[in-house]
Amino acid sequence: MPKSNLPNPHLMALISIFVAQLIWAAANSVIKLTLQELPPFTFLFLRFWITSTIVLPYVILQLKKINVDRRDYLNIFLLGIFAQAAIIFVFLGLKYTTALDSAIIGILGPILAMFAGHYFYKEKIHPSVKLGVLIATIGTAIVVFEPAFSQVPTTNGIPTHLRIMGNLFIVLYDLCFVLYIIWSKISLGQTNNIIKKTLHFIHLKPMKKDYPSNLLMSLTFFVGMVTMAPFAILENFGVFGKVNYSILNLSSTTVAGLLYMVFFSSIVAYFLFESALKKAKVVETALLSYLSPLMAMPFAFLLLNEIPSKVAIIGAVIIALGIVFAESKPQHKPLI
Repeated sequence: MPKSNLPNPHLMALISIFVAQLIWAAANSVIKLTLQELPPFTFLFLRFWITSTIVLPYVILQLKKINVDRRDYLNIFLLGIFAQAAIIFVFLGLKYTTALDSAIIGILGPILAMFAGHYFYKEKIHPSVKLGVLIATIGTAIVVFEPAFSQVPTTNGIPTHLRIMGNLFIVLYDLCFVLYIIWSKISLGQTNNIIKKTLHFIHLKPMKKDYPSNLLMSLTFFVGMVTMAPFAILENFGVFGKVNYSILNLSSTTVAGLLYMVFFSSIVAYFLFESALKKAKVVETALLSYLSPLMAMPFAFLLLNEIPSKVAIIGAVIIALGIVFAESKPQHKPLI
């Protein structure tokens, strides 16, 4: 039979994940820039509201053809929490830490994803990877607590303890993002005995039906909008502190940042990432995620003029050594 000219689905999945990671690499800097005018809960609510409005016609058409089983409502809601609502930890973190620190700490995400893939899907991890991951984790811890090593009590007017808290918020988001990857695979029907036992332990059940990845991702935006709405209302009533902005007089920078998060970081990146998860292993997703902090650095410098501190550089170098060590042995099949 003649060879098909169609692209390799596995390769296309990996390219999709790479493009999504590139988009998200710029997102932290864009968020921090936009937060200078818009408060976090309002920013997120507007992002999800605009995104939900854009995808609404698609969702209506899909729901006319596909009947969502009521028993799957909770699973879809949880997917929305892990995929969208949890992003609030990034926004709160970036209020107090730098985009560069958040990008470096983001290395923890793929490390956790790799071990989650090993535990839930039996994806093999070579012993050298485990040691490399341990080294990288130490480097991440150095970056997280780097403000405590600084002789300067504040950075850009932010006290040391608040910068550490900001870094810990980013760590918390990394944990949620791993849950999102695993929950996405569960939602797409990729289960096994370990996952079923785990779900049974927390009194949850696998999805009763298979749904298109694009429909699931679209529904998560509505979950994000609904969960952020009450917090945005409270924020604008001054419950979380004084707010000072006019929605009708936002600067062009803030509008551009909001639109970037809507069209690129939400719609394009998430749809690419979600559609690729069926073809890519968790470990491959993790390995490609290592590139994100590296790609984030030029954005942080160009948009925010951020330069990493000496301690942050030491932490990043230790992380890099851990990654190099982890990749020095063939622990998995080639990516392509």
